Amino acid sequence: MLARTVTHRFTGEQVTFLETAEDTGGQYLLIEVSLPPHSDGPPLHSHLSFTEQFTVISGMLTVRVEKSRKQLSAGQQALLVPGIKHTFTNDHDEPVTFQVQLTPPSQFEQSMRIHYGLMDDDRTNAKGVPKNLFHLALILSLQDTLVTGIPPRLQRMFLNALVWLGNKTKAFAGLENYTGK
Repeated sequence: MLARTVTHRFTGEQVTFLETAEDTGGQYLLIEVSLPPHSDGPPLHSHLSFTEQFTVISGMLTVRVEKSRKQLSAGQQALLVPGIKHTFTNDHDEPVTFQVQLTPPSQFEQSMRIHYGLMDDDRTNAKGVPKNLFHLALILSLQDTLVTGIPPRLQRMFLNALVWLGNKTKAFAGLENYTGK
């Protein structure tokens, strides 16, 4: 049985899968994120296929949407629609805990389990980036993530080509150990 919580080995961020896609019949994924003080989330990015609803449970969360920043405290929310560039940070001295509902769930849970599993097995660099380019491409593809700064069309073509080649060369063999599938 898979753990409900995964931990980012380098930042201490914890992600708990409260309601998985399997639990919700593929309608959504609900996760709870605990981010230590003065920690960054992912780089500025966007998703094309799902909406994210952030709800702060405790602490203060800084959400960057495009070029604006907003401080959210307990009970406050931010809705991030597909295509909007965003990220989050904890710029404060206390931890922050927040929930994120992803609708539809995409394959976000699988991407997180693979990514954090690779960290646990020393298969990433000291920032948590997979050492294997095929693994990085698969993770980004599973979570439908485009990193800001690279033209989206070029990035999609490159990721699709790497995932295709990774499948052909069996570069993803063994990753199912992280997802249980």
